[in-house]
Parts: sequence; structure tokens; C-alpha cells
Amino acid sequence: MILMRYLIRSLKTFLYFLAIFIIIVAVVVLSGMEEFDIDSLFRDGYKSLVQIFIVLALIAAVYPKVSYAKLFPRINGNLSGNRIQITGLMEEFGYVVENDSLGKMTFRLKSKSARFSRKYEDRVTIEQTENGVSVEGLRKDIVRIVSRMEYRMGE
Repeated sequence: MILMRYLIRSLKTFLYFLAIFIIIVAVVVLSGMEEFDIDSLFRDGYKSLVQIFIVLALIAAVYPKVSYAKLFPRINGNLSGNRIQITGLMEEFGYVVENDSLGKMTFRLKSKSARFSRKYEDRVTIEQTENGVSVEGLRKDIVRIVSRMEYRMGE
């Protein structure tokens, strides 16, 4: 399941980069800066296009490993004792509760545009562990969330 999630995130990233690449090429062609000919758009023609796709695929293959993380905030208490504070904190960051069970809470962004910009990989999971709480999700989001958690509920 973890491998499948990794592959899906990698594929989404590749398609996202590919869409940005297509938009840039379309703007160049539609603005009249170049005509739509692969040999005139790229120095080595189709060979350059293949090289660009390979670079995009390599970046997309590494991106999920770098951009998604699991952190362990140092907070007082456990998940059930801090449930109300955690829910309030997540709402400040624009998240809403997706699922709430005994040892695990999942949140999703409320804003549709923010979810789209994150390729619908916006889920943040807060789970009770043996040593406290773990927070898993997009690294740039959970670093801010964990920092605020430690500030408000820290030891």
C-alpha cells in the first residue's frame, strides 16, 4: 500500500510537471515567438523532448520521498487528551476533519483550489503512537503544524 501511494504521488507529480511544460510551450507558440515545429522549438528537436521527459520523470520519482514526511511532535498528553486543541489548530491552517477514530485523525484542506494546487495529496494524518503522537503529510505543511503544536501543547 505504501509503494502504491508512492507511485500514485510520483505519477501525479509527473503529470503536473508535464502540464506546466505544455502550458509554457503553448504560450510560446500562441504568442508568436516560435512556430509549432519541434525542431525550431528545441535545439535538438525530438531528442531534446525525450531528454526533458526523462528529467521530469526523474524529478517526479524523487519528489514524493523528499516532500512527504512523518514527524513526531513533543507535546504533553496524547491524541485523545489534545483532540479539541488539535482540531482547532488544524482549522486555523484551513483543514477540516475527514475522519476521527480513537487513535487516528485525518484532515483535508477545506479550500478546493488549495487541494488542487497540492494535487489532492493534502491529507494530514495525526496518529497516536507508543511514544506520543505522529503527524504525516506534505512536509511543508506538517513542519508548520508540528511547530505550532509544540508551541501550544509542548513539554
